[in-house]
Amino acid sequence: MPFRLPEFSKLAPRLDRSARELGQLLDFYGRHEAELAAGDWGALSAVSLGIHNVYNGIEDILMSLARDLDGSAPSGPTVHQDILDQMAAGIASRRPPVLSAQLHRDLTELKGFRHLVRHKYGFDLKPDKVIENIRLLQDAYPAFEDCLENLDALLAEDAGRT
Repeated sequence: MPFRLPEFSKLAPRLDRSARELGQLLDFYGRHEAELAAGDWGALSAVSLGIHNVYNGIEDILMSLARDLDGSAPSGPTVHQDILDQMAAGIASRRPPVLSAQLHRDLTELKGFRHLVRHKYGFDLKPDKVIENIRLLQDAYPAFEDCLENLDALLAEDAGRT
């Protein structure tokens, strides 16, 4: 995805990596959907880790935008929710909200799932929740890319007027 602004240019390789990971995840899911639905530990673990990795890529991009556009990125014990909340809010004279209300809700759900994967290992993974989250990611990721593209275009247009 070609970006116009320098703050966004370094995001392109990160987006490419996340998109590749999502593509591999969806390919694996398509080939192992029956095992996943049956509760196969290997399939559940692989798909869950893939969701975890793609979500981490999204969060990494949001942290970069917070540093580069807002001049401040959250830290501390609530950093994962704070970055979503920060990016869902606009900043007067700087930028509109990066995330729509729906995308904020979807990413909050994915963040919760990522937390489960990271801290509970594979023992608490339920097939229906894993499937629900892969489907959510399938919708959220393109919406995330669209938000970034729209923000870049809007800020580039604004920069051209000043």
